[in-house]
Parts: sequence; C-alpha cells; structure tokens
Amino acid sequence: MNYEDLIDRALDGRTVNRAAKDLGISQSSLDRYTKAKALPDYRSAVILAQAASIPLGDALLILAEEEQKRREVKETFTAVFRLLTNALNRLYTRVSIA
Repeated sequence: MNYEDLIDRALDGRTVNRAAKDLGISQSSLDRYTKAKALPDYRSAVILAQAASIPLGDALLILAEEEQKRREVKETFTAVFRLLTNALNRLYTRVSIA
C-alpha cells in the first residue's frame, strides 16, 4: 500500500467534504492530503489510519516513505536547477566577454 492507497481507503468513496466532516479533519487539510500537496500531521494520520482500517504503524511507515520520496524529488530538482543555473551563468559570462 502506498500513500495514494491510504487516502483512497480513508475516503471510502466519500467526497472530501463529506469525509472531512465524518472524520473531524478540516476540509482544506483533507483536500491538501488528497491532492498530495501536504502530508497529514500525527493527529490526522491516526484518524486516516483508523478510517482506512490499517494499523497505525503501517500508516506511519507509508507516510515516512512518502516524505522520503518527496525529499528525494526536491533534492533532485534542486540539484538540476543548480546545474542549469551554473551552466547559464557560464554561458552568459562567455557571451558578455565576446
């Protein structure tokens, strides 16, 4: 099971608005979780694990894996951006000198 599966199971076919009301999570927070714009805090993680009928430990592992995956994507993006910026700076320097 991955993060997307956890959220889908917790929603159980409900709309975000309905699930938020049923679970006691703010609609805006649950919307961010479903769109993968944010990861749940501990309280929400407990609620989502219960709603998805999975052990809390499994839910926390899923969230930790998702956080690590996002961190790796961010680090990769940052490294690529840095390389491109450096390349553009070198190119600009060469063009300016010529």
